[in-house]
Amino acid sequence: MSGKVQQIKVHTEGGVVTTAETLMVVVPNNDFLEVTASVQNKDIVFIQIGQSVIIKVESFPYTRYGYLTGKVKNINLDAIEDPKFGLVFNVIVSLEDNYLSTKHNKLPLSSGMSVTAEINTGMRSIISYLLSPLEESVTESLHER
Repeated sequence: MSGKVQQIKVHTEGGVVTTAETLMVVVPNNDFLEVTASVQNKDIVFIQIGQSVIIKVESFPYTRYGYLTGKVKNINLDAIEDPKFGLVFNVIVSLEDNYLSTKHNKLPLSSGMSVTAEINTGMRSIISYLLSPLEESVTESLHER
């Protein structure tokens, strides 16, 4: 197996490790990368395996370098607590390519890069989007306490 060491757990020479402790994480060469995306609890019901995903790599501004495409591969069934967003579900996205293409070359990606995943969950008209707060307040105001 050939690959790159991504994480090393023991940094000291002669350091002691316990049984079954992970020493390092190795990312194999020539293996397709996957993205682990966090989806908020309120949005998870709209995500399905096989949905198309657009991946924007933070290191390469998408307006200049474009974006990657992928598909939802797996949806974790257990929510985890995120300090910023509350309950989130991890969604695994498989990428179609391990590089961004420009006119002249291919820019390789590496494990650990920050990305933004955009999962298309449907379309809405602009008027529907603008009127939804009004519709919600009217619906809520018609209920008796």
